[in-house]
Amino acid sequence: MKLYFKPHDENVGYHFGSKGIKIIEEKYGAKYMGYWCTKRLGGNWHETPVDVFYQPNPDIDKGHTHYFGIYRNDMGRVMITEASSAFSVPIVGAVCDDGEVIVSRYRHDYVVKKGAMIDGGRDYTKTNCCKIVDIVIEGDEFIISENI
Repeated sequence: MKLYFKPHDENVGYHFGSKGIKIIEEKYGAKYMGYWCTKRLGGNWHETPVDVFYQPNPDIDKGHTHYFGIYRNDMGRVMITEASSAFSVPIVGAVCDDGEVIVSRYRHDYVVKKGAMIDGGRDYTKTNCCKIVDIVIEGDEFIISENI
């Protein structure tokens, strides 16, 4: 069985639609990676994801990394944050009957598709599948590992 994973819907982010994502990609020379939770300073996961982008040439002299997140705060203001923690540990995926891998991106993100379900985001994993996989990120690529 060949596994495949679609990391995001190209037409919608969590905080921005396709038009906003395209503007951000062009402004920062970045690639949209989907919406993902980042870690809090204490190490726990945020409950609300940010739209994460990969920047191939960050200005490391300014402390930038390859990943940044953009979101709207409670006041509606657009905020930018360092987002490498989103990919600091593997993402757990559930394998559907047809080989597609689905993920839960944030706590209580209940995803059902093609005979499989997954919930729990990065905090815990609840699934009805017999087969789960790890997904790791290398640069702007998502790599599926069947080694669980």
